[in-house]
Amino acid sequence: MSKQFGMFTEEGNYMVNRIAEAGVKLAAADGTDSAWAFAYRELEKLACSEQFEEATDTEVREQLWTEVVGN
Repeated sequence: MSKQFGMFTEEGNYMVNRIAEAGVKLAAADGTDSAWAFAYRELEKLACSEQFEEATDTEVREQLWTEVVGN
């Protein structure tokens, strides 16, 4: 089971979790500014899908930010 990010479905949480994992790796290699820019860009792409439109909601963004930048 993936971390809960405020998405409406488990599949949505799984997709955001994948972004978070990549963002954490990027933060370690290239810093948190690059990691957050990457993660937010990926959320915007995910939100283009009708299935995951909530990807850029405040709750999702805040939880992802905490995971990528706050750790």
